[in-house]
Amino acid sequence: MERNEKSPGTSERRATKLGLAGAVAGALAASVCCLGPLLLVMLGATGAWIGGLSALEPYRPLFIAATVGLLGFAFYREYRKPKAEACAPGSACAVPAARRGMRVGLWVVAALVVVLLVLPYAAPRLVASTTSPSPPAPTARVTLAVHNMTCSACVATVTKALTGVRGVVGAEVTLEPPRAVVTFDPAHANADQLTAATTAVGYPAQVVPDKQGGD
Repeated sequence: MERNEKSPGTSERRATKLGLAGAVAGALAASVCCLGPLLLVMLGATGAWIGGLSALEPYRPLFIAATVGLLGFAFYREYRKPKAEACAPGSACAVPAARRGMRVGLWVVAALVVVLLVLPYAAPRLVASTTSPSPPAPTARVTLAVHNMTCSACVATVTKALTGVRGVVGAEVTLEPPRAVVTFDPAHANADQLTAATTAVGYPAQVVPDKQGGD
């Protein structure tokens, strides 16, 4: 007599896949507040709404905790010793190739999750390494107070926006205090263009008077 109900092995696999899907979703949610603005700026998008993604940053620890929990759940379900009835002949866990494939996929997803969680911290260095040095030219320097920055990836986003302005030689952006020291060629750029560049990607800025710029 043919059984219509699903085997325990199938339920085990489904639980593992749901755990993996949840972990990926959690990792994306934990990264979007920081990596989202940077990726959009790199793609040429503009708009004050971009900086609004940083509003999710306070919830990042919760997303990370959920991601780690779901990933741990997936590993537990996959590597725990299955019950005898769950590995009946013909079930997924009774087929070595299927079991290996699931475990390979599990580790691949785990690596992807780790990359998504680490990238926001590595973003500033990655952006700095892709910034090409400009040839020597007469330069001026201005300090900007930048608003809405909440994480290290915000620093990378502001840096990318500033260095994308024609005439900018370099930009040193810090989270604490939230400022940007910009060196530029006054023949091609000015302070208004610099503040407009950061504002266009959701991080309004204003010039800090010289006597405050060195504080």
